[in-house]
Amino acid sequence: MNDRQPSLLSRRLWAQREAFFLSQLVRALELLRHRAALPTDEVGLNRELYFCLLEASRELDPRAKYPRALTECCNQPDPDYAVRSKREDKRPDFQWAFTDPHEPDIRRSAKQFVCECKRLGFPTSRNWILNVNYVTDGVCRFADQAWGYGQRFASGVMVGYWQTMEPDAILTEVNATGQKHGLPNLALTGGWQPGGVSKLEHSFARSFPISPFRLDHLWVDVRIAPARSKAPNGVGS
Repeated sequence: MNDRQPSLLSRRLWAQREAFFLSQLVRALELLRHRAALPTDEVGLNRELYFCLLEASRELDPRAKYPRALTECCNQPDPDYAVRSKREDKRPDFQWAFTDPHEPDIRRSAKQFVCECKRLGFPTSRNWILNVNYVTDGVCRFADQAWGYGQRFASGVMVGYWQTMEPDAILTEVNATGQKHGLPNLALTGGWQPGGVSKLEHSFARSFPISPFRLDHLWVDVRIAPARSKAPNGVGS
């Protein structure tokens, strides 16, 4: 498989696009957490995040210089494969696609910045362990060639919908699961942001280009404050 590195101009273009997509995503997550009656399931949250991304994009990029996010699109074809690969059947939650004018090979000129989203917090059932799933059904999709998220690109992003638990406890469980899969620990940058968006990151080696790969993590606090208990006479205690 071809493992040639992109040109300096291509890397600069990727960094510029990446910075905007991340800032758009942070703003969209800030908008999301202020939505009334948010859904609690991943599909519903992703759907609402899509509309927040559109709102954030218009706010930050009113002239539409940058591409808008697309939701649940399959991984795009890779020119290094002679026939359709299994990874082309996989569907990341969000992608931002653009064309690189500095790439001399037109077959390699399409670029996609990929985002996968997962819930965080207490298990929702005996068999549905959110913080484990964040790694096994999220992070690992960027490391496993069969899924190939972000293939041929230097970075990607995970969104965590922080629904319950304290963040240190979540991070401990996420990192413990990651270690079992040979992944380095996530590192928190800038401290926890209760009521906001916390940022974490790590880099890891992959068996396919590009490696090492940097994965940013944005955890948005969508915890719901418990309702005040009621005294027997109906007056709040």
